[in-house]
Amino acid sequence: MTIALYGLAAFAVIFCGGMLGLLLGGVLPEKYHSDATQRIVQTATGMVSLLAALVLGLLVGTAKNKFDTSNQEIEQFAASLMLLNRELVNYGPEANDTKAMLRKYTIAKIAETWPDGLGPKPAPGDPPAWKLLESLQQSLTGLAPQTASQRSEAATASETAAALAKTTWLEAAQESEHVQHPFVLVMIVWLFVLFVSFGLFAPRNILVVIALLVGALSIAGAVVLIVDMDSPFEGMIVVSADPMQDAFAKMNAP
Repeated sequence: MTIALYGLAAFAVIFCGGMLGLLLGGVLPEKYHSDATQRIVQTATGMVSLLAALVLGLLVGTAKNKFDTSNQEIEQFAASLMLLNRELVNYGPEANDTKAMLRKYTIAKIAETWPDGLGPKPAPGDPPAWKLLESLQQSLTGLAPQTASQRSEAATASETAAALAKTTWLEAAQESEHVQHPFVLVMIVWLFVLFVSFGLFAPRNILVVIALLVGALSIAGAVVLIVDMDSPFEGMIVVSADPMQDAFAKMNAP
């Protein structure tokens, strides 16, 4: 289910719950409108409200944590790319082919992570980014350092490339959703029941309808935020590509 559909479904279910409560309140016999009945219903729905608020806060926190982690990983990844480029520059002109491979890999990585973003695109037929990274590591292994300085730079560059490979596979493992969507659906059901209870004893006028509408829109917005942040490279809120773009720009600098 897409992010927009999640928000639309949440709004429709929750708002319809409020409208259903208003309709049921109009047809319930008068004996069900007593103060004692209202107190019991309000107590029960108060517990549901507390559970829903706790779960909503937990889901927002989980999604935000995943988004922040992805953002930090991208910044660290870009820093490692810039470091690897400088190590190859310090190695000398013998590493020019390896530097070209690094630029090619960076282009592919940016294009795969942000397919709709601006910037250079890999040539048709180019291998995927992970394959280019393996080729980059093989190119580093093929360097033949002649001096102590070159040996030091080659060893450090190999370690940096290995760290990039480790981060790449870690990102692949983290692509799965951290927020369990059945959990979100259960929360929406709780909120449906809660809004039904709101409408049961509410007066039937336009102001009440507007209040229920605003409440449903607010909660639907929170659901959209949760699902959106749980996919940090898709949707409206995405991890910025600026660190990677800056890294690529520095590779082209003299």
